[in-house]
Amino acid sequence: LEILVTDLNHRGEGVGKADGFTYFVKDALPGERVTATVTKKRKNYAVAEMEALIQPSPDRLVPTCPHFFSCGGCQLQHLTYEKQLNWKQNMVAQTLQRLAGMEVSIEPTIGMEYPWRYRNIARIHLSLLESRLISGFYAPGSRNIIDIKQCAVQHLTNELVINAIRRALQRIVKKHTLIKADRLPVSGAAIRTSFASGKCVITFNVDKNCSFSNGSKILKDLADMVIDETDNLLSGLVILQKVKGKKIITVLAGKPELEETIAPYRYMISPPSFFQINPKQAAKLYDIAAGLAGNPKTAFDLYCGTGNFSLYLSDHAEKVIGTDSEEEAVKDAKANALLNKVENISFLNRNAEEAEEMLMQGKKPLTVYLNPPRVGCSVQLLDHVVNANPARIVYISCNPATLARDLKHLSSFNYAPDLIQPVDMFPHTSHVETVVLLQKNKSR
Repeated sequence: LEILVTDLNHRGEGVGKADGFTYFVKDALPGERVTATVTKKRKNYAVAEMEALIQPSPDRLVPTCPHFFSCGGCQLQHLTYEKQLNWKQNMVAQTLQRLAGMEVSIEPTIGMEYPWRYRNIARIHLSLLESRLISGFYAPGSRNIIDIKQCAVQHLTNELVINAIRRALQRIVKKHTLIKADRLPVSGAAIRTSFASGKCVITFNVDKNCSFSNGSKILKDLADMVIDETDNLLSGLVILQKVKGKKIITVLAGKPELEETIAPYRYMISPPSFFQINPKQAAKLYDIAAGLAGNPKTAFDLYCGTGNFSLYLSDHAEKVIGTDSEEEAVKDAKANALLNKVENISFLNRNAEEAEEMLMQGKKPLTVYLNPPRVGCSVQLLDHVVNANPARIVYISCNPATLARDLKHLSSFNYAPDLIQPVDMFPHTSHVETVVLLQKNKSR
């Protein structure tokens, strides 16, 4: 087919029409005319693979990364960064209009001066294919591992350590003849690097089907080889296993915690805990969101994680209460409050949906911060929040679709958005973070 591409969808795929039918074409950009082959057809749309570029967009670039067209990590490296920011602003606006019926003003997307080398964590998959080691990221929509040696959005230490792990595992495979049937003693690794120190912590995941235990000679040899290969880049090396639903951490070398800074605060992060992937942009995001607090008596940070944003709030509220369902994250949050000598803050290990009684005890004026995962907030939680009648709700979203759904529900209780600010936390991908300030619309 010959398709004229007019837009991008939420996955960063080109959207175009041919004979009145809609097609999604990976790697195609708005304004381009392409020939494509249909690979999947549905009732209202089809997915097509681009075969030739007949008319390129003036905004098209040669991707910086040689793995761009095969790897699933980035979707927009072939589009100028300025246009990426414009598209993310428009995507938020279109999603709110389409899913929530809201025609509202969206602020320009806040980008990065240097939108490369921003990721502090790399999660790689490891496998043997006919005795050949493969290490890298999954291809889009599959479990096929793309063998990578460089990644332009990763911290340089992450890239160096990925290749060091590759070399260590190649040595392990040659040394241990017990490694058979194309199975490694580890199935993947997470490399998290501190922008503050340049040091990293490596977390190896033990394959649940693997017969090797934590104390096996193979894993000890692997640890020694990785330490040898990574030289002075390593802060700690740990093994992560899931046993009956619980995460078990075994320290093989160094210390498992990593210290990071999001000015002016310091954070200690344990291996399983979530932390912002892009610390530089996180500082901008937190400055904006914390500035919307309105100096309340009490501010609640639901989904607080390791307390990284809660600490920012402590400068704007007399008291901050953070909640999170992850026990390890709450432990980190309490330690981070002590580390920064912040005393007007407390953390509770509980689900956000269990916050009704706590919210009702808040002294007015009350500000509630919602920073949920991609699935958004439950109706139960949103109802608890509006029942507490806060003066302000600040919603930090990583998914425009669930943001639209939740804003639509909150609007039925007369909470209207006063500010909608996209922040580009993940340059060259189709993802965008959005901060929304909602206040009670008394005239409705």
